[in-house]
Amino acid sequence: MTALPSRYRAPAVQYPTSGRSVWLGAALALGSTAGFAVLLAWCWLGASAQPAWMVGAAFVLWLVASGVAWRFWSGLSAGTLVWDGQVWTLQCAPQTMLRGALTVDLDLQRRMAVRLAATDGSTRWLWLEQNLEPLRWGDLRRAVYSRPGHSVAGAPEQASEGAGPV
Repeated sequence: MTALPSRYRAPAVQYPTSGRSVWLGAALALGSTAGFAVLLAWCWLGASAQPAWMVGAAFVLWLVASGVAWRFWSGLSAGTLVWDGQVWTLQCAPQTMLRGALTVDLDLQRRMAVRLAATDGSTRWLWLEQNLEPLRWGDLRRAVYSRPGHSVAGAPEQASEGAGPV
């Protein structure tokens, strides 16, 4: 097996994470408010025909969903995300570094929600925004969707192995 040529590998990159993004917080608050408005409209227009437990369950479900959204937003990690070509590292504080695998959970082109599954078993959610480092955004996106730089089966160089002269 041969390694991919360096021109096909994502560059090493460092990118700041936004932590509690104002944009994301506003989007989650808007979604929660819209859900509450729908529940109020339902109560006003037709929930009286439904059993009381169903109305109560709908409000509990809205409350739980809003709480999960708030917990997600408040738990976002701020720091610097580093790709060295082999492994992802999150530098949260001067003495705190987490290494692990990165997974994209939501890609909105200019914003991404990613999850770092650290080698110690912990999971960190990160919110990445293009406006934090616009010049490095393309490098970050390439790195997020790339594989580590070890040998890969089926590389273009192997396709010609064993073939006779042309």
